[in-house]
Amino acid sequence: MSSNSTYAIILTSTIGYISLYINFITIIAGTIGGICNLITYSAPRLRKNACVFYLLCATILEIFSILIIVPTRIALDSFGNNLENQSILFCKLRYFISIVVPKLVTYYILLAIVDRCLATSSNVRIRSWSQLKVAHQSSMFVLIIGTITGIHILVFYNIFNAKCQVPAGNAYTIFFAVYLVVIVSLLPHTLMFIFSLITFRNFKRTRQRIIPIVSGVYSVRTKRSDSQLISLVVIQVIISSILVLLRLGSYTYSTLTSGNLNKNANEIAAENFALKLGFSLYYFSFATSFYFSTLTRKFFRNIFCKRVRALYNFFQHLIN
Repeated sequence: MSSNSTYAIILTSTIGYISLYINFITIIAGTIGGICNLITYSAPRLRKNACVFYLLCATILEIFSILIIVPTRIALDSFGNNLENQSILFCKLRYFISIVVPKLVTYYILLAIVDRCLATSSNVRIRSWSQLKVAHQSSMFVLIIGTITGIHILVFYNIFNAKCQVPAGNAYTIFFAVYLVVIVSLLPHTLMFIFSLITFRNFKRTRQRIIPIVSGVYSVRTKRSDSQLISLVVIQVIISSILVLLRLGSYTYSTLTSGNLNKNANEIAAENFALKLGFSLYYFSFATSFYFSTLTRKFFRNIFCKRVRALYNFFQHLIN
């Protein structure tokens, strides 16, 4: 056995174990964290806040990704399931869902930071856009547009050379790569960064004019809760931006070189290593929002604890 073959086998085996462990951790920790986020964001005192509504939408789609997309990937990579290379329908639906749903999560987080930017503005008319009615309309708009702009995946993804992939060597390959780089990744994360900077500037300049999270007279407590909501969203932005870049490079390279049939075993193994690791870490970011964002903010941690106690007392009352 040549050294090249040994290297490819070791690399393939290593990433198989690493990705499997990360994916299982994502499913377990992500499901628990997602449910905890739902409990927190659905609290009565937060239900009328537009930013929290966007985070709630993102959380629902994160849970969907963790429970549907990640297990499917585990079945394909670790348990010999080859359905995506055998069924055209499964091939199209799998890639459509695995690209569009995470994209929607990203844009909902973008809407959350945009809302905080609006809410911290010194301009009354701009602040008036930070309201639940606008959040409902914006969320529906993003859902519709985000889904429509991903329909091309259903059209062009197919089984070529016994593999589910985009057709190689034509204009769509370039279009799909640009779509991944610009629409799915760079555009939303660049906007997140810009609006985060504007939000921090606005918050520093006009603290007394911020729309409070809870109704009532503005107070020091409310000011702190607004500050913690902003930091919660920004933490999610940072984590999402870092981990999406890890997936972006490998995924784009794989798409652009999908028509190259002359790759040696080492090149294929290295590409699969990058793809699987990027995938695992990307979806792992969906499992971190509760632990790194919600749980580390005192305001939201207190709300979560109160909600858990209330739910415990409710179910205990039903049993008794």
